[in-house]
Amino acid sequence: MHLRLQKPPEETGTPELLAIRGVRKAFGDHVVLDDVSLEVGRGDITLIVGANGSGKSTLLRCVAGLTSFEGSAKILGQNPRSAARRGLIGYLPQLVALPESVTVSEVIAFFARLRGMSLRRPADLARAVPLPDGFLPPLDLPIGTLSGGMRRRVALAAAIIGSPPLVLLDEPDASLDEEHSASLWETMQALRSAGGTALIAMPLLVTSLLRHDLATVADRAVLLEAGRVVHDGSLGSLRPTLALGSPRLMSVGSR
Repeated sequence: MHLRLQKPPEETGTPELLAIRGVRKAFGDHVVLDDVSLEVGRGDITLIVGANGSGKSTLLRCVAGLTSFEGSAKILGQNPRSAARRGLIGYLPQLVALPESVTVSEVIAFFARLRGMSLRRPADLARAVPLPDGFLPPLDLPIGTLSGGMRRRVALAAAIIGSPPLVLLDEPDASLDEEHSASLWETMQALRSAGGTALIAMPLLVTSLLRHDLATVADRAVLLEAGRVVHDGSLGSLRPTLALGSPRLMSVGSR
């Protein structure tokens, strides 16, 4: 298995790749994010962990420039919408809708053009999409013939095409089988080795957080509860506990 990854362009002038400060997002009277602050350095793989409704997906949408919010988020000194226009962000949402009639190759070529790239030969695809060999379904298959897991793999390729400096992944291993989930985390290792950075939203499931592949890849876990950061540290600093019969995660030493 071979991973091909281009290093992101060098950027200077900011000490961190991503700086989130005092982010607040509300829909009417419902506050989804409440004073969230977070800094992520180049090459970091950070998990945003929380239960359903904790604000994980909304935080990623704020950083991706897809929704307005109070506070600030800077990617290499750029606001999210400017960073997205410059191709500094790759984003995989939780739900992805791809046209049924187009082929895998056409989807990849479309997103490549959005990043100012031209894929005319197989070698161009290998350089543009930093995924293990065999991760993508056959390129000539229409999207409508693919399983949910295969569609997820195509969407992931679209998110990381051209190796943007910051990759935002919302539950990226959803619908993936064990083999391709392992390949995903290998890709994250390669991304980090080349200086790329990832912010990954994951559900609050003890079995997910204590998986070996996650533990070896992620540098850090940020736990959200009701839109607030309640813990920021290594995966090892979180421990499973039981609350009302349901598994949850708490900081080591918390009472």
